[in-house]
Amino acid sequence: MPNFSSEWESVNCHLCGRGQNQAEPVLLSGAPLTTGQFGFEIHPVICPCGLVYLNPRWTAERYDEFYTHRYDALYRLEIKPDYGKEGVRKHMSQVWERIKPILTNRSPVKTVLDAGCGSGHGLGYLKEELPDIDIFGIEASAECCRILQEEVGATLLGRDINGRWLADNQRRFDLIIMRHVAEHFLTPIESLNRLRGTLANGGLIYIAVPDMMHPRTVLRDYDKWWEYWFRTVHTHYYSKETLFATLAKVGLSPLAWGEDNQEVWCLADTTAPPWPPENNLFTAQSRLLTQLLPTT
Repeated sequence: MPNFSSEWESVNCHLCGRGQNQAEPVLLSGAPLTTGQFGFEIHPVICPCGLVYLNPRWTAERYDEFYTHRYDALYRLEIKPDYGKEGVRKHMSQVWERIKPILTNRSPVKTVLDAGCGSGHGLGYLKEELPDIDIFGIEASAECCRILQEEVGATLLGRDINGRWLADNQRRFDLIIMRHVAEHFLTPIESLNRLRGTLANGGLIYIAVPDMMHPRTVLRDYDKWWEYWFRTVHTHYYSKETLFATLAKVGLSPLAWGEDNQEVWCLADTTAPPWPPENNLFTAQSRLLTQLLPTT
């Protein structure tokens, strides 16, 4: 097994460019919070612009090792018997109900890319709703890639959004889906720019992420909600405002959005009016965490 005991890096905020020494650590009982899900060391901070992210965090090489050797066993629900195919389809049915009203007033969707598609059973669900679409996926897990191709019948473009697939890709996509993927990005602007560049004219991007302004605090299996919510694999923790500000960096704006079940989602394109910038995000985010986390 690889050695996971080292390799940390400091990064600047992708929204405002500030560095680690300008951000405030998330505090637990008066000290920086340093333990996340499964006992992994984490260092969440709040930037003055309001973005919550990990700083320092693992290096890209260490994340690559983790995703290759340990991620599936800890997180990959769709290849576990008690969750499986129907759990994935249930989530995609929710996505479909959210985006269907927008799609009915636009040109027909012909090509769909699910970036971070897992097993691809969500794409299979969409194929049932839209039988004429061609479905494509990007996925890191070897087992999920097998299911995606052999059982779902989708085309695998690559294993990494930031990988080599883009150089060989000539397709343009009418719909790109990222459900609980963007919070994993190490370089959000680069990754989103690559995907935005593959949008067809009039194309749409659906994004859903955990909502940092409405974290899940009541949990069946966790007495301490922060040991579920904060994860070393989640490098960024978005509110509606910081998510939309991130999208604006790559020329995308929300057409529709919502905050449901501790999740913020939006359907974005390149033609919607820009979302107005928000002030005092740092104060609002800090106040919320002070209310929710133990202070003594």
